[in-house]
Amino acid sequence: MAEDIITIRENSTKDLDFELSLKEEEYLKGGIFNRGRRKNIEVFYSRQRKPIVRVGPYAGIIQLTKRRIHFSTKVDVRLFYMLSFLKSEDEFLYDPETPIEIREGVNFFDIIGKFFLNYLHEILRMGLLKKYVRKKENLRFLKGKIMIKEQIKQNLVDKSRFFCEYEDLTFDNLENRIVLSALHSVISLIRFNRRIKNELRRYEAILKEFISLVRINPADCNFVKFNRVNQHYEGIMKLSKLILEERFIRSIHKGESRGFNFIVNMNKVYEDFITEIIEEIIDHDPEFKEFKIEKQPRFNKLVKERTMITRPDIVIRKGRKTYPFIVDTKYKREDSNADYYQVIAYSLALRHSKACCLIYPESEKSKISKEPLTLIRDLTAEIPDEVKLYARTVNLYIPEVEKPNYEDYINRIKAQIKSILLDFIEEFN
Repeated sequence: MAEDIITIRENSTKDLDFELSLKEEEYLKGGIFNRGRRKNIEVFYSRQRKPIVRVGPYAGIIQLTKRRIHFSTKVDVRLFYMLSFLKSEDEFLYDPETPIEIREGVNFFDIIGKFFLNYLHEILRMGLLKKYVRKKENLRFLKGKIMIKEQIKQNLVDKSRFFCEYEDLTFDNLENRIVLSALHSVISLIRFNRRIKNELRRYEAILKEFISLVRINPADCNFVKFNRVNQHYEGIMKLSKLILEERFIRSIHKGESRGFNFIVNMNKVYEDFITEIIEEIIDHDPEFKEFKIEKQPRFNKLVKERTMITRPDIVIRKGRKTYPFIVDTKYKREDSNADYYQVIAYSLALRHSKACCLIYPESEKSKISKEPLTLIRDLTAEIPDEVKLYARTVNLYIPEVEKPNYEDYINRIKAQIKSILLDFIEEFN
């Protein structure tokens, strides 16, 4: 019901008009949504002992006993479409033990699929686990030891066979079977992002060649003991157990929209979303065939005597060593001198850069100056060494379409960003 929903905008504080139980207060302040010293959600009380909730740059949904808190975004976005572009699980804080119905009619399992794909890339990069597995088979040659009881039962007539028990070094072990079973299941959960779904299907086909797809009970994940050899499987085991929980698989097949209590860092969602959209444009659009993208390249030699890390979000490279264009994302409604100082530092680190562009989200309350600025790197030079500084906005909500589907939404965002890129790239080509 509408009256059961409390909305708190990210980076804000709100007085609650109901009492929080001690359990609910501890849940909001606990380690699920607050890691280390970071206090993403704080609860304190007024002089009248009314609860007050303060949230950082996080959006999400948390269902309490009788109320649901919506932590809304400070600019209008299609959050659930953007979530599947989030690169790291670190900024997506969720409680897998608290399933909830997503009454907004969306499903955020695309992001679970993305995290699973990230983990899969990591274990394949570090090496698919191969370990000894005990097998019992009726063979035509002796291997390991003969099982006398089974030998009599199975091979009393056929003396050419040996019923053996042996250790086999194989990829077809418990850890990999869990991964393959979860991979098979998560594919059916993904609703929007076809690229993720297709990539997961490709990996499933590859793994099926040497790993058995068998029914796995989520409790089987508890039998995996981690050591130096399989430590890189720890993250994917946790996620696999979550995916294999029957209540989630069952709810999806019934057509229900299910999820978990979660909050997500919107600064990171915005940065990852814009970065990946730009990467797709540069990599696949023929108008940008001369360019390559480098995401968050690290430059630490700007100051000789001290390591000062310079890390723009995106550098667009032309050729092997020329970096003419720099892009930095800012999840803000207003620009500031500090934003420009940052890209000026990047342009000093990359002497061949010709233009820097700051990309902000569009909002009714946006105060972004779009007038291009010119940075003069050397005031004493006869021919000024200039860099253009641009600020542009992207509409992340698409208000003229009430409920755009995923593909339409992504294509509309791509069209906006492509136009921004062409504006300042064509000027210098």
